[in-house]
Amino acid sequence: MKHIAELCGVSVATVSKIVNRKDDDVKEETRLRVLKTVEEEGYFINTLARSMKTKNTKTLGLIVPDIKNAYYTDTSRGAEDMAVRKGYTLFLCNTDDSINKEISYLVKLMEKQVDGIIIIASMERDVEMEELLKINVPFAVLNSSTNYKDYAVKVQVDNYKGMYEGVEHLLGLGHKKIMYLQGETRLSFGEERFRGYKDALEKHGIAYDDNLVATTTFNVEGAYGYLRENGLVPETTAIMCGNDLMALGVLNWAKEECIDVPGDLSIIGYDDTIFSVISSPKITTVNQHCHLVGEILVKELLEKIDSEDFTQRMIPVASHLVVRESTGKPMIH
Repeated sequence: MKHIAELCGVSVATVSKIVNRKDDDVKEETRLRVLKTVEEEGYFINTLARSMKTKNTKTLGLIVPDIKNAYYTDTSRGAEDMAVRKGYTLFLCNTDDSINKEISYLVKLMEKQVDGIIIIASMERDVEMEELLKINVPFAVLNSSTNYKDYAVKVQVDNYKGMYEGVEHLLGLGHKKIMYLQGETRLSFGEERFRGYKDALEKHGIAYDDNLVATTTFNVEGAYGYLRENGLVPETTAIMCGNDLMALGVLNWAKEECIDVPGDLSIIGYDDTIFSVISSPKITTVNQHCHLVGEILVKELLEKIDSEDFTQRMIPVASHLVVRESTGKPMIH
């Protein structure tokens, strides 16, 4: 740093601020000149030496259930963007919805001495294993009812409101028999969405019918396979889906059965991922602000780490319905 400072005509303190990403009060011209000189001189930061001195590795772990699911892809991208902005490296771990892999990754990340971990929980849970594991670094969770003790940050998307708005939209169009094709989960967001579905029906005087609720996997194959095998309950005119992938599965099935969407069947997805806008018709869905959620998880966790205040904090995130082409008034037969 002394050598770079001499070459650039600045103080060692200024170089230190720039290479450690604490340069908010440094002119952009100076910052770029220092970084260019660092590169030209072939210097790089010795992260091992720095971590031994500061007890900080500038690394975070991010655990996701299924990176192929666009919801987790978008959330991971938001987390990575924020981590890079803050001068951190993010290690991504994919659990395939397995609690064993989730816990294995948690142990490995702690062994790597990451500064913090973000856990987007797998669908599979094991209360005993979770309660026995001691996570010795600050960690954040998303939407989950995991049994890990003492999280620092929890980001909670309003799943109840998203489902409620979706059902209310369909009821407002005149639909009476609305199916809910939900995904398999033991996590709290599943209960919240189910409650939103039932409450919206009740508010509008529609009796809940258990035959209109079905459970399958959170993917195209699950929704498509269920409908191919079971079809629709007679007079069903609309389907709420657990995510956009399931909505795509319903759309594929409808096309095979020559069912017009939205003329004969309205479909609503969940998540507002890329799949909802590249499909034909474009899918009405619930926006959960995936990218923003990833940013918030990292930002809030780093603030906790920097302040060394690990009292639990919960950050609510609103959801809202995005109306596109897959919903409309039911046809009168």
